[in-house]
Amino acid sequence: MPEFEKIMKNYDPPEITGNFFVLNKDEEVWLEGWIQMEPSLEEFTSLIQEEIEDSWGLENAEMSDYIIFHIDLEDKNNLKEIKDNEYYQWVRQHEEIFIVLLHKEIKYRIIENIPTVFEWFMGTI
Repeated sequence: MPEFEKIMKNYDPPEITGNFFVLNKDEEVWLEGWIQMEPSLEEFTSLIQEEIEDSWGLENAEMSDYIIFHIDLEDKNNLKEIKDNEYYQWVRQHEEIFIVLLHKEIKYRIIENIPTVFEWFMGTI
């Protein structure tokens, strides 16, 4: 009989990655690239915060200033907010993942109205 505890201890789940884009409030400064989709939304948020700190400094890395969105490929024009871990887990199951963080001062929620996000997205699909 297999030892499930030992198997699970040695199991290394495949890495899940996604495209990400972070847009600062002035809409002229952004980050983009690939990011590991951590097992939980909390861990993922911490990873993004580290990326922002490394690139823009600690003063711009307050995560409460940003809203995390997912671009659903079935509805390419709208950003869908990732509010909880349940939705985040649903996003992680997709083959192609597009994550957008917008500063709260940016009010648009349709990517065509945010030129830098639109250009990035069109360049990655």
